[in-house]
Amino acid sequence: MLTARPLCKLLGLNYREYHNYVARLRSDWKHYHRNEQGSKCSSVHGWRGWCLMPAGLDRSIATATGWVATRARNRWLLWKDRLGRMQWFETDRVNLYVRTPANLGKAYQLVCNGFSFTGLITDMKVLEAVLKSVRFKGAHFVFDTKERLPYLVIDLFRKSNGVVIKVGDRTHPTSVEVIASYMDWAERNEQLLSDILTVFSKPYPPPLKDQRYIT
Repeated sequence: MLTARPLCKLLGLNYREYHNYVARLRSDWKHYHRNEQGSKCSSVHGWRGWCLMPAGLDRSIATATGWVATRARNRWLLWKDRLGRMQWFETDRVNLYVRTPANLGKAYQLVCNGFSFTGLITDMKVLEAVLKSVRFKGAHFVFDTKERLPYLVIDLFRKSNGVVIKVGDRTHPTSVEVIASYMDWAERNEQLLSDILTVFSKPYPPPLKDQRYIT
């Protein structure tokens, strides 16, 4: 937003000598797409996701490989290591929680640690299918401004799009924090569409040879 004169003053340059040069650099930075400075996320934390396990995995031997049985009524199993933790439900769904700094690669590694390296999944094709099923559920994206900001919470889009914006909170006083969540209704719609496509992708059975039609 600064013009050439205050920029020269900040840089300690003689305005009469360098104002054309500084103005050109400013114009290139602002308008030339290769030099344009976009918003860069300084950190990602609270990354959550989920994936689906193939039916028939033996949960009874999981506790001998590092998984922990919980007292939950739905009997989910817990896996914890330096990358994060997982919740394995009897419905074959696995919830993923990746530690900071979080990314999709760490989510893949977490799944491999809990299922491939423990011997629960030995077929690489099955493991590849599991990794392809990994889906994003939510995360906190922090954009640091390097200046202290007033506290503000914008939750207008929480119910419609699963987005909450926090500015200048206690944990990140100089940052804008975007909390994004994949809505449950969107997840259900995605699963419904996948089930419909699976049904319609199946070939129709061939007609019986002795079948007769009335015309």
